[in-house]
Amino acid sequence: MVSIRPSPLGPIMEKLSLSPENYGSGRRFYIQTLDDHALSPDVQEKLVMENQPEGVFKIKGSDHCLFFSKPQSVHKFLVEIALIP
Repeated sequence: MVSIRPSPLGPIMEKLSLSPENYGSGRRFYIQTLDDHALSPDVQEKLVMENQPEGVFKIKGSDHCLFFSKPQSVHKFLVEIALIP
């Protein structure tokens, strides 16, 4: 809890403009937080369907701040993603 800081709303409120060249150039993976009360699993599934990541990883018992709720699981998936050729 001591690490949590306020988030600026400006970047969230501004319209995001992405180009196909740049947005499509990075590899994308999604880690779904199954016990998230901010973004329900249904909303997360919609995000996945609309943005088609290369892979989806699901963490049970994780809330919206998965780095706090399940840090070991996040670490495991990030290492796994880093090793994908």
